[in-house]
Amino acid sequence: MVARPVEDRDLHAYVDGCLDTQRRIEVEAWLAEDPASAERVNAYRSQIEQLHDLFDGVLREPATPEMEDLHDKLSGRMAGNDNHRRGLLRSPFARMAAAVVLLLAGGTGGWMLRPPSDPVAVEQQPALQSFAQEAVQAHTFYATDNRFAVEMGGEDRGALDSWLSERLGRRIFGPDLSSSGFRLIGGRSLPIAAGAGAQYMYENDSKRRLTLFVGTPSKAGQEAAFSYVQKGDVSMFYWVEGSIAYALTGRFDRDQLMNITQVVYRELKGRNVPPPPAPAPPPDAAKPPQPGPQPVGDIKRKDM
Repeated sequence: MVARPVEDRDLHAYVDGCLDTQRRIEVEAWLAEDPASAERVNAYRSQIEQLHDLFDGVLREPATPEMEDLHDKLSGRMAGNDNHRRGLLRSPFARMAAAVVLLLAGGTGGWMLRPPSDPVAVEQQPALQSFAQEAVQAHTFYATDNRFAVEMGGEDRGALDSWLSERLGRRIFGPDLSSSGFRLIGGRSLPIAAGAGAQYMYENDSKRRLTLFVGTPSKAGQEAAFSYVQKGDVSMFYWVEGSIAYALTGRFDRDQLMNITQVVYRELKGRNVPPPPAPAPPPDAAKPPQPGPQPVGDIKRKDM
């Protein structure tokens, strides 16, 4: 019997190898009797592997002075807290997460911030680059998670759109990708540097998933053409339409993802175009006919 309840932070610490021997034995006993917790541990390990795949190259790059300063400030704040947080600071996963925070806060470095070898768009602003970085992280964490992939299912598309629109403060919707062989399985709301973000998740018959990430990064500009980035087998197209930024991410080659991106773009353009103005009435029908003036001399005085 476990002496005290196993919480989510215990599972993270177990995966990171930060538990003492007694607590590790207790957690392992819990996992042997709780398949749901064991599945979560496997998901955390998978996420760490994916983070290594995405960011190990970035972490080997020289840090800028700004990033070094942010690192010192972050380390000082965490070290000033209780022993539990000091233990987390020693965690490899926590150190990697801190590095990701620095990348987002600094707006520099990282594979997502470099233009592709044959770019399809002009260089984007830092706010949009940060948005793209957040989009790929969200895809990496949730696209492989079978239990917690979405917060709300996609059965009622209207309810999902309304909920995410309210969270984002903008009218958004999940496009219909059935013509590309994908069905909407749901969505979730996520915090991003610019406020709130929304993620729609799709799946095809082969259980391959792609995500559409939506946000309103500050100073993103009114419009930006498609930008393409790739790391390993993870590909992304991102762009801006009006005040809203979009990022379509999946483990597909460039041509496959480009075809789906074009479908998404057409859907978004078709749904967001304002209705045409009502036709103006013809000039003759604008006002009812008025009687014309009559000569005064033609009016006969009626004696009273």
